[in-house]
Amino acid sequence: MSTKLSRSSYTVVLVGATGGLGKEVANVFLSSYKPFFSRIIVTVRDTTTPAAKELAEQGAELVTISTVGAVASLTKAFEGVDAVVNLLGRAPDEFRDAVGEAAVKSGAKVYFPSEFGSDHRINDFPGWDDADWIFKGQHARKYRQLGAGRTKVISVYNGLFLEGLLGPWFGFDTAKFTYTSVGSPDAKTAVTAKADTAVSVPNDVHIAGSNVSWRHIRDIVQKVRNELSVEPRGEIKVESVELAVYRENLKKEQLVEPRAGPLDHIKVLIGEGKMDFSKNNDELVNPGQSIWKWKTVEKFVREKGGQV
Repeated sequence: MSTKLSRSSYTVVLVGATGGLGKEVANVFLSSYKPFFSRIIVTVRDTTTPAAKELAEQGAELVTISTVGAVASLTKAFEGVDAVVNLLGRAPDEFRDAVGEAAVKSGAKVYFPSEFGSDHRINDFPGWDDADWIFKGQHARKYRQLGAGRTKVISVYNGLFLEGLLGPWFGFDTAKFTYTSVGSPDAKTAVTAKADTAVSVPNDVHIAGSNVSWRHIRDIVQKVRNELSVEPRGEIKVESVELAVYRENLKKEQLVEPRAGPLDHIKVLIGEGKMDFSKNNDELVNPGQSIWKWKTVEKFVREKGGQV
């Protein structure tokens, strides 16, 4: 969030605040960011769910919306707000588009589409890109055009989420003391905690709580496990698979039967150096870490007691 914001002078609406990322972002808005907003609105389909009740107890103003006639329902919910933050995950494309259309129709000053991840604009997967990334690109371009001169569309790219990084799905198999990268284990990727993604900035930005390589992560995990005497003991080794071969195999498989998510595309992007956000906007959104402290990989591993 910009340090230039006046206290209690803005209204924000969060869409998808009961989801995985949404909960983390909502918690930040309803705690450390609360003084900056006169109203923090959360759209829900059911105000009686435990997640909705918890947000209300924290001070969120719940507004019920309908998926039938979604544009009209959302436009009404967005009336008078300054910013709309779209935190929806893999929701139907039609509903995500309805959020963007309603943000523009309601006259919101700023709209944050549901990006929060890799900067898919620099992908090089012609004809075999991930379908959700294709949609996100089309969505952002569409509502930038429709909102030109009225609603500013801001995309936030944070790399990988710290909470979902350390596991076999990304090649981190601590149980077998083996970490496997696609391409060089020294290729870096941006890694950001979900809570640190809750920022408000004047332009499209890249943020990175950390920029780390597989080898660096191995060193961090090994250090923490040794210090805490975590069992079983053992030295973690780093391996790699050939990037060009992995990329070509993914292309062939994707052209035959597209995969449900971008996990393997992300591994290729990391190997190609396209997830390295060493040049980022961290200082713009959090000068000298004066607003909050970025959560690092080491801090996360220590919180887990080395059990990652």
